[in-house]
Amino acid sequence: MDRAMTLLAGAGLGAGLMYFLDPDRGRRRRALVRDKAVSLAHQAGDAARVVAQDAKNRLEGLTAGDLSVLAGGKRALEHPLQGGWSPTARALMTALGGGLFVYGLTQRAPTACVLGCVGLAMAAEGATNAGLEDLKRLPAQAADLAGDVAGTLGLGGRRETAER
Repeated sequence: MDRAMTLLAGAGLGAGLMYFLDPDRGRRRRALVRDKAVSLAHQAGDAARVVAQDAKNRLEGLTAGDLSVLAGGKRALEHPLQGGWSPTARALMTALGGGLFVYGLTQRAPTACVLGCVGLAMAAEGATNAGLEDLKRLPAQAADLAGDVAGTLGLGGRRETAER
């Protein structure tokens, strides 16, 4: 088993090197990866600044005695499963969910299953800020998208045409 994994890892590494060191298109591919990495770093920095400013503002509200500012206001506390959380609450929820998931990996079943599921759900809520209504619409949206793609590819999917 170890030899097979070593062989697969070596083949994957070789294919990756061939892809990026290709004399014809390798330079373009490396430039695209570099540009994507720089863009991702800028987006992460912007997000960190937004969360830091939001946390500062919420801390000021907390010192004024309003506990609802931690979650994103009174509406977020009244309807916690409808999205609309603040950036600070989302960052904390994602970190706490990730921590619960990792802690669940160290436990035995059934505790591991419960902690893992709760942790992943919290991390997903923090990352997406989607509420239950958004989740209810996902199957219909996926079916519509699949139909549009099938129609575009000419596979008999539904495709709407504009009336003239």
